[in-house]
Amino acid sequence: MITETWKKVLRAILLAVCLLTAGCGSGSAGGTLSGEHSDMSDYILLDGVEHVYYDLDVETMVKAMKAKKTFAVMFGYPACEWCAEAVPVLNQAATEYGMEVGYINTRSNPEWQKNTEITDYDMLIEAIGGYLEYDSDGVRHLYTPTAIFIKDGEVVGFHEGTVPDHNARNRPMTPEEREELLNTYRGMCAQLQNDSAAKQ
Repeated sequence: MITETWKKVLRAILLAVCLLTAGCGSGSAGGTLSGEHSDMSDYILLDGVEHVYYDLDVETMVKAMKAKKTFAVMFGYPACEWCAEAVPVLNQAATEYGMEVGYINTRSNPEWQKNTEITDYDMLIEAIGGYLEYDSDGVRHLYTPTAIFIKDGEVVGFHEGTVPDHNARNRPMTPEEREELLNTYRGMCAQLQNDSAAKQ
């Protein structure tokens, strides 16, 4: 039986091989940019589910975009009610497509109280600012959850929140709303496939 430690070692070795061959993450759906499996234990709805998330940071994401990589990213944090519902749904869609998803925890530093405080936020704005709305202070603001799908270094899918009219502070998504969000994520996962064909 392979222990969790050995799994991490094997992932690190595979990452090193990918980097040495310079083909990892380019031209295929869901390329992995980091070997560290994210700790998603604070996401209750992922409890007991094998997840596809790995740790990512803004600098690595932007470098990968400049290198024309293909990958998906989720921005969120466990105490965000919308994230708590969206993260497991994206996990299902990505699993169906055999993808992994970079996870950027916008509260990984306890001092961060707003998403604009994350490390290299200015770099993020430069890379994807056109997709972000201005907040009341006139700053382009990253809201969570935000899922971004990048193909050959270009954003081909961007989804913020869950579904229209859903307020996660008031109620969980209905099964119909969850299916709507799942289909949205599936469509964006499909765009990262080489043939851009959605799975049936």
